[in-house]
Amino acid sequence: MSADEDILAKWLAGELAGEDALAWERRLDEEPGLRARAMRHAEVAGLLGVALEDEVAVARRHARWMAEIRKRDQEEFVGAVMGRVKRRHHGRFTAAAAVLIAALGLWIGSNSKKQAVGSVVRVETVEWENDAGHAAGQPLYAGTRLHFHAGLVELDLAGRGRMIVEGPADLEIRGALEATLRDGRVMMRVEESGHGYRLETPGGAVVDLGTEFGVSVRDGGVETHVLEGQVEALPAGGEKMLLGKDDAVRFAGSGVERIEADAGSFYTRLPPPREESLRAIHWPLDDGTDGEPERAVVRGFGPGEWDMRPAMLGVGRLPEGIPGVFGNARHFDGEGAFMESAFPGIGGDHPRTVCFWVKVPEDFRVSEGFGIVSWGSFTSLDPGSVWQISVNPLAKDGPVGRIRVGVHGGQIVGQTDLRNGRWHHVAVVLYPATRADIGKHVMVYLDGELEPLSRRSLVELNTRTDEANHGVWIARNVAYDPDAPNLEHGGYFRGGVDELFIFDAALSQDEICRLMRENRQPDEP
Repeated sequence: MSADEDILAKWLAGELAGEDALAWERRLDEEPGLRARAMRHAEVAGLLGVALEDEVAVARRHARWMAEIRKRDQEEFVGAVMGRVKRRHHGRFTAAAAVLIAALGLWIGSNSKKQAVGSVVRVETVEWENDAGHAAGQPLYAGTRLHFHAGLVELDLAGRGRMIVEGPADLEIRGALEATLRDGRVMMRVEESGHGYRLETPGGAVVDLGTEFGVSVRDGGVETHVLEGQVEALPAGGEKMLLGKDDAVRFAGSGVERIEADAGSFYTRLPPPREESLRAIHWPLDDGTDGEPERAVVRGFGPGEWDMRPAMLGVGRLPEGIPGVFGNARHFDGEGAFMESAFPGIGGDHPRTVCFWVKVPEDFRVSEGFGIVSWGSFTSLDPGSVWQISVNPLAKDGPVGRIRVGVHGGQIVGQTDLRNGRWHHVAVVLYPATRADIGKHVMVYLDGELEPLSRRSLVELNTRTDEANHGVWIARNVAYDPDAPNLEHGGYFRGGVDELFIFDAALSQDEICRLMRENRQPDEP
């Protein structure tokens, strides 16, 4: 028992006198938190009179007693009772109090599981394990398990903070201030009332000290990355570590190691619902006649020469017509064939969605990956000035052959290998944010499903359409200079492209899936 608890017990028992009593009263006047705590204990201690009353008196007080007990935390109530027991050695009192404590322990224990410790806020493209899913608005109780193969789930921890869980994931909510992450990525932003939140993992625990932090459990390793504030890292079998902003550590079977912090590895928020009306431009790519422009289907954008015109540089041939997913498509040879529209693309960090079908050959070469769709000004000195979707050709940035979104100085790279000669639907979504970042605010959907990312970096977006000397390109690398060619990176994409759409808003997964299935825009009859 601490010194304060001992004094409180004496005060409750009426055994505090003299200078000790005066000092205690001064502290109660000067410390509002201590005064509130003492008053709560006094109220609870008064309820112990029930244990000494006859059955008729107990019955009369029962309803009021139960209402009071529901307001009290179990440990606080038991602590107050034990303080009284220590000061009084009356056998009947002690026995009755013990019975009361045991009964309350059973009652509170059985009912605590029914009290929500949080709720599900958002569910985005989630594929649940065994169809045991959770919907937005559903409460979370101690023992709730969220187990899913893919997608994102946002949780509210009853005002104590927010948690974003990225699949594949296996998370169990253990209580109001505790959870266990067996697999997946979790980003937590903890409020003051949630300080001390404990996240258990197979490699140890992480305890919040007032912060924003991410934890990843993958392939037997546990990583903790601190974005703001501090956490206490407790590796299994190791020494406690204090981590501050931009610190990161990895727990693994081989031990504990400091690593470079990578805040871009975690989603810090989910896209808000779209409210504005859509503007869109669509190039069906159905006209397979060499040299003929592709008509632009425009919705909401102003007038302009937005048709997509075939072009050729170097030794390449003009784009060729091939069978597509819907009607015809265009094939690009990777040698110099591309298409260009005067449409400038979406600039700045404005929300956008780019959708298209792509076919990547099995004999793909790394010099043929850049530039499925691109726009912006690469000559700008500002990072984040371009917008380019490619098949990743650079092993240093992530697995080769995966979808890549680059912005000049930063990129994200998916996990699915596209080099199989089959058509795949791609949708890249930049959703609204105060300071949009490639690593935090861009989602990729592949064949209608949220694509897990193997690598991401942090660069703020500011797509410079005003400084570019061209509009939207298909199959041309926005960073390629024909006068000083980079043969390793290449200048032109090789493969098929069909049904290119550009929207000036963030589409939902349902809207993307409808577009993929029916080739019709949202709100189109």
